[in-house]
Amino acid sequence: MKKFMAIMLLIVLVSLTACGSDSKIVSIGDKTITESELGKYLEWSAFIQGIDLTQITEEGMTVIKSQMLEDMISIEIIKGHYNGKESEILPETIEEDTNKFIEEAKKMDGVKEFLEEKGITDDILKEFFRNQYYTLAYFEEIESGMTTLEEDSKAYYESNKESFKIDEVTASHILVEKEDLAKEILQKLKAGEKFEDLAAQYGTDATKDTGGNLGTFGKGRMIKEFEDAAFALQPGEISDVVKTQFGYHIIMVSDKNQGYRTYDDVKESIKSTLVGEEAQKQIEAIKAESNVEYLTEEYPAPKA
Repeated sequence: MKKFMAIMLLIVLVSLTACGSDSKIVSIGDKTITESELGKYLEWSAFIQGIDLTQITEEGMTVIKSQMLEDMISIEIIKGHYNGKESEILPETIEEDTNKFIEEAKKMDGVKEFLEEKGITDDILKEFFRNQYYTLAYFEEIESGMTTLEEDSKAYYESNKESFKIDEVTASHILVEKEDLAKEILQKLKAGEKFEDLAAQYGTDATKDTGGNLGTFGKGRMIKEFEDAAFALQPGEISDVVKTQFGYHIIMVSDKNQGYRTYDDVKESIKSTLVGEEAQKQIEAIKAESNVEYLTEEYPAPKA
């Protein structure tokens, strides 16, 4: 069920338990979540996603922590859903698999040091690893109950087709500092010299080592003057000299892709979206009937 990994990432990191006692911020039945647990969740989640928390504003941090708390509540609801069915969710090799996960995690660069610094114990990692099985099982259960998922996915595709629009080019360029030199290179190209050779000889940026190759890009990725010139070209065409803040460019487009991604290309992503939405809807329904109590004004219950 790899297609649910992006959704899982927001949910499965919620098992981090704190050492010592601190303020309780929410209760779900006989389970409580503390400020320290939430803090560890935030630190660990940011670490594995490569997010620098020092760059987030105080206001932004408040929003993130509130959302993460909701994720923590969600996983507790999911685990409660499978109460008494743990043997059906966890594989027979769970102990061996868990120990291997912890061992391999600590071998990764910087992980062991981070775990020690933040006080994240093996028990925390153990719970984190096992929670993934509950989350996957829940999404699989939700998907199996969506009997019209294929039809709904196709309808979603048609209703949101503009979001699957493709408008991109594959291009190379030769960048130089002087306009006269750019014009000289352009004449050499017109005379039949190879673009890649001239890029390697005259180019002033890192692309000179790959024949000026810029790869494939869509609109909004390049500065306006460059983008306008590149998207005006057809495959095989070479631009006139284009001036930007970086210097003078000669652009060659090798491919142009315009249209829409096919349904087959995007159907798995659409299905993941629809299953995620249905899962969250059902979690919210269970939550409304559960004994979820917010214990501090800092993290109030979300507005309906």
